[in-house]
Amino acid sequence: MRLAAIDIGTNSVRLLVAEISETGINPIKRVLTTTRLGAGLMQSGCLSKPGKEATVAAVMECTALARSLGAQKLRVAGTSAMREASDGQSFARTLARQAGAYVDILLPDEEARLSYEGAASSLRLPTEVLVFDLGGGSCELIWPEDGNLCFASLKLGAVYLTEMFIRHDPPLAEELQCIRQHSAELLSSFTLRGIPVVGIGGTVTSLAAMEMKMTRYDAKQVHGRILTAQMVSAQLQRLLAVPLNERSQIAGVQPARADILPAGALVVKEILSHFRAPSFTVSEGDILTGLICSLISLT
Repeated sequence: MRLAAIDIGTNSVRLLVAEISETGINPIKRVLTTTRLGAGLMQSGCLSKPGKEATVAAVMECTALARSLGAQKLRVAGTSAMREASDGQSFARTLARQAGAYVDILLPDEEARLSYEGAASSLRLPTEVLVFDLGGGSCELIWPEDGNLCFASLKLGAVYLTEMFIRHDPPLAEELQCIRQHSAELLSSFTLRGIPVVGIGGTVTSLAAMEMKMTRYDAKQVHGRILTAQMVSAQLQRLLAVPLNERSQIAGVQPARADILPAGALVVKEILSHFRAPSFTVSEGDILTGLICSLISLT
């Protein structure tokens, strides 16, 4: 049986088509299209017009591809940008009308649960663990406690922080300090310490790809990769040392993500520092995998 999921994020539209068998969830096709749906959301309160046009086109292409690959069921989900924008619900109706895709706009708790399930289904998570899902608009922290799954959704998304604090290329020291202070304020109430950490999202997979100097992205090599805090710091310094046009040429960096990677990588560094984690494990299993799991439960 083949199932498919589409994640409509602040920065991109992503597709996962997977074969479901006795061995588990086996990805057969991944697609990522940068759309910047949430560009300017902080200032306008609305979704970007070019972003909406790009998202409609990307969702149409992804749904057609999923069907051509034999996907029997498809779930489409919108996250922080569609959830927070004043026109998020109306855009969901536009997608249903133009792309033929019903969109679940996820509440923060469901987004966090699906992200955790995605990681748990693809990695052997320990009993005590902190999972962070760093997206374009927000960063979800998820951890089990006393038999329950706890979560927090923080405004630490890579697109959000870039638009809010960065005005220069490369970013100035004072702009980076503003991101550090903002991150510290939002993380200050969390007292988890000394437990394993798992990272999800385009920033963390990009950091892994950079560390491995990938000229062609390989999800299988990235998944389960352990990055130390020192590795993250070193890659952050590489990103900050050059302007955007040079940053886009670094092995492992997707050109469409190069402008938001400094802010995202800095957040990863701050998370590791706050939770006193010497390293973290990169997971390709994420909200898309969690959406696939939700479809399996309905079969």
